[in-house]
Amino acid sequence: MSNGTSQARGKRGELDIVHRLGGSARRVGHSYIATPVDVQTDFAVYQVRNKTIGGSEVAHELGRLRAVAPALNCYVAFKVKGEWYIAESLEQHEIDHGDRLE
Repeated sequence: MSNGTSQARGKRGELDIVHRLGGSARRVGHSYIATPVDVQTDFAVYQVRNKTIGGSEVAHELGRLRAVAPALNCYVAFKVKGEWYIAESLEQHEIDHGDRLE
């Protein structure tokens, strides 16, 4: 796949995530350079991958996102067989959705 084709595919994936998230979501990445943040909302940052990625790569990308945006929630969006999945750390998930009954 040529670099131009890959860039266009990456941009389409980022715009797809932006449209699905709606609200304050906006594309902040660039097709011609690798950036840790591809999509940003008022409360979160996303790294978008148009392919299946493994656990260590997800962890690496979450670390990169935390380094540039420590105050925001960090997610990695990736595509498996045409369907989007969102990954986050368990610590973040517990803070956002954990049992709050005390």
